[in-house]
Amino acid sequence: MSKLKDFLKSQNHIIGLFFLFALSFFAIFILSEFPLDKFFLGFEIIGFFLLIYLSIQYSKFRKEESFREKYENLLDENKRLRSTYINEKKDLEEYFLLWTHQIKTPITVANLILNKKSGSDVKKLKEEMFYIEEYTNMAINYIKLTDRATDMDIEKVDLDKVIKTLLKKYSLIFINKRISLIYEDTNVEVIADSKLLSIMIEQILSNSLKYTEEGKITISFDKKRNSLSIKDTGIGIRDEDLVKIFDRGYSGFNGRVNHKSSGLGLFLVREISKILKLRVEVKSKLGQGSEFLIIFPANLTKL
Repeated sequence: MSKLKDFLKSQNHIIGLFFLFALSFFAIFILSEFPLDKFFLGFEIIGFFLLIYLSIQYSKFRKEESFREKYENLLDENKRLRSTYINEKKDLEEYFLLWTHQIKTPITVANLILNKKSGSDVKKLKEEMFYIEEYTNMAINYIKLTDRATDMDIEKVDLDKVIKTLLKKYSLIFINKRISLIYEDTNVEVIADSKLLSIMIEQILSNSLKYTEEGKITISFDKKRNSLSIKDTGIGIRDEDLVKIFDRGYSGFNGRVNHKSSGLGLFLVREISKILKLRVEVKSKLGQGSEFLIIFPANLTKL
């Protein structure tokens, strides 16, 4: 009954016009002294057509109302599912963030114990513990990066300070693997978020060390291209892998052979480059090494 009332309200203008014309013609018939039986016949005929029209429109109205109700139900269901998904995603992120923070405690304790020991096996174990900690940090960075609510602090960043902090952190790996480092101060400041930029450079440096068993790593800055280069003499990357190395979870041939790749590091590099408006290029030859270039826009560097 309520639908019928709503329909009649929506057709008020048609019904109103019908009665207005009917009253007008009735007045004309009265004033002109025309026979009223002709008027009532015409009224009945027009009224009949009006009923047919209203019946058709009512059928359409009911269909539209049915579609509208289904649409609103779908919207409500979508909102409910989205809310459930967001809550579950948040709970999962909080759990893994808590887990990754908690696991760092036994890692720290293990490192303290290892520092009291010596020997070639301990040396190798220290290196593996270092990578375990770095994979844990990578997981934390990934979770934080997927949280778009994370605030950024865009400021002038001393590129040399970032690089030297990372070189100090990875000094154990350089020493253990006897890899030479060629690096000169860049004397460059860039406009970026220092934490995100550090994560980005670290992932590239970590990869270079991971896949370089001997030789050297060269870090330099090309002021003409505004590009930071991290070049190694490692195993290189196959041509067919180059287009996919930044995909999440893709480890490529090198990762499968060496069992060292999580498929997450270079994905973080790509995502951060998008956030910081940077460009990343890769040059590599299998068996000869790789070179990663982080290219800064001219307006984001200060030489």
